[in-house]
Order: sequence, then C-alpha cells, then structure tokens
Amino acid sequence: MSTHDTTWYVVADGGKARILTRHDDHFHTIHTFNAEGTGDIDEDASKGEHQLKAPHADPKAEIKHEFARVVADYLNRAPASEVQDIVLAAPGHVLHDIREALNKATEAKLTRSLSKDLTNISDHAIAEHFGK
Repeated sequence: MSTHDTTWYVVADGGKARILTRHDDHFHTIHTFNAEGTGDIDEDASKGEHQLKAPHADPKAEIKHEFARVVADYLNRAPASEVQDIVLAAPGHVLHDIREALNKATEAKLTRSLSKDLTNISDHAIAEHFGK
C-alpha cells in the first residue's frame, strides 16, 4: 500500500533549493529552483523587490539573502492540503534567513531544522540525513 507523506523536505543553500516528499520510504524531488530564476518556479532572486543595499554591501551575500526570501515566500504560499509539516536543511546563515522570512502559519509547520548543506545529495542518498 502506498503511503503519501504531507511533509515537505526542503534542502537549500544560497543559490539553489529542492523540495522533496517521501513516498513509501523513498524521497522524490517535486520542485527545484535557483537564484537565477531557473527551475520549475519563476523567481529570480537577483531581481527582487529588495534591491536597496547598504553601502559597501557584498552583492553575492545580498543575492543569497534574497534567495532565502524566495524560498520562504514559496513555502509561505504552499497549499495547506499539500504540506502539513516542513523539514528544512540549509547552511546556518541560509537557514536563519529562511526562518526569519517565514510567516507564522508556515513557521508553525516547521518540525525540524538541520544546519547542513544537502543540496548536492541525491534523492536516494538523502534518506540517511532525514532518517525514517
């Protein structure tokens, strides 16, 4: 019997992200996107609304910060019927930026956070990082 998990497993770094679900103990990527606006959603972090920069701001850091907001915005807009829990894995600074941009309803769905960069781990191998 097939089991459908309503948990989204989100792996992100400063420039790319994947959203995975688990079916019968196997992980499958359902959405991908990156800071350049390619992937299966149409968001470009380098062209965001928040282009005001502090003097001498690092442009790469600003793009990473804006991309974290893109990821959070995507999670904030997720249909409640599709996602009831969220597990988030990202390097510490990205994890912080994503969590800061989550609305209260989405933040309440966050059941686990891992300060790890798992973006380059295959769907098959990612199970060992998230456990059963």
